[in-house]
Amino acid sequence: MKLMCSTVVEPSYSPPTRKQFLKSCLSIGRQSVKDDNIYILLQQSNKNKNGTKYRVNNIETIFSKFVHEGMATIRFKSPVEDISIRCDPLQLKSFLHVLKLALSGKMNPAVMNLSNLEPKKINTLLKTKIVIKSAANYPVLEGFPRTTEELHLAALERRSFDRQILKLQSLKFLNLSDNQLTSLPQELGMLPNLQELHLANNQLGKSPISKWSWMNGSKIVKNLHLLNMSSNQLKYVPHQLNKLQNLVSLFLNDNSISVLPQGIGNLLKLKFLNIAKNNLTYMPGSVRNLRLTDLNISDNPWKCEVDNDFYCNIKVPSLLDIAAQVIKRKRIYYDASVIPFNLVPFLDKANYCLCGLACFGCFYRTFKLAKYNSIAQNTKFSNVRSLEILYECYFCSARCIRLYSNAW
Repeated sequence: MKLMCSTVVEPSYSPPTRKQFLKSCLSIGRQSVKDDNIYILLQQSNKNKNGTKYRVNNIETIFSKFVHEGMATIRFKSPVEDISIRCDPLQLKSFLHVLKLALSGKMNPAVMNLSNLEPKKINTLLKTKIVIKSAANYPVLEGFPRTTEELHLAALERRSFDRQILKLQSLKFLNLSDNQLTSLPQELGMLPNLQELHLANNQLGKSPISKWSWMNGSKIVKNLHLLNMSSNQLKYVPHQLNKLQNLVSLFLNDNSISVLPQGIGNLLKLKFLNIAKNNLTYMPGSVRNLRLTDLNISDNPWKCEVDNDFYCNIKVPSLLDIAAQVIKRKRIYYDASVIPFNLVPFLDKANYCLCGLACFGCFYRTFKLAKYNSIAQNTKFSNVRSLEILYECYFCSARCIRLYSNAW
């Protein structure tokens, strides 16, 4: 049996280091017909091409606590060293199952294929980047290699999401641009390593609110760094976007968006924001908390005059409001499996005071004029008559009104 993975070899009982994981191939098998001993053969890229052999009966222990996350460690008695493994969880579970059978003596050595210990070229076996340029070359039956880290499926005229992608536990980069997708599955939010998601030139604007639940996934909210949803016929931005706490780059240009969610200013790691060519007339006041590198607000019908539109609902907050504020302030993860499902949209649609606190049933809302270039180092704009545009501002208390109302 062979396992394509990434490994690090370190001395046992030594302090943890920051060694880089190398592309590897682990094999289990016999060395010859006359030898009943079962070995593990480790081949690492840029290392010994013939690999290193370890006797299975030389294993001291197997650490498999995090096998569901695709991680495990094999510790040997002599030499005293550990092999740390990272790979697809399903393949890792199968490999460890065979290894434990061999270790316990419950496996007949005769069934172990001798070819398992033949050195292979790792780079040819371990495909990490897959580019499909035409529908005719699409792997409908065979699927994608489980080792795929970068997947390009652009301009294939696909109308539905391929659920085979959900099996790619190592996937970091996914390009589905220039297709005809109208929705994405909820399970996409559980891919453990997805960092960049390119969805430009699709039809996600046709998605109902229920089809944006993939943004609630516990993995995607922590790992996603780039999201491109330009040219998707979007009329609104889903409030679930506010949960993507590590988002650095966000592209929403070339849509029909008229209002941005107040929570967008809570994405404190955001550095690149493109909202050009939409129907925006004002910005959420919370974006004043951002420190952007690049901001593109061109080709929007921005208002440059203060409206007398205000709403005052300052009162004693309810226990529900106080609990919701704690969840937002401490960035506690939530979804319908953790809290009652009717509270999820309540939390998702939170507004934000200029102090950074979430506002629910108790707030004061008004509009203020402020300079748009004060939140970014580089700003691209057009069709703006002055340096000031309108911001929709929320205040959670009378104290914040006094502190921030005149700080523009």
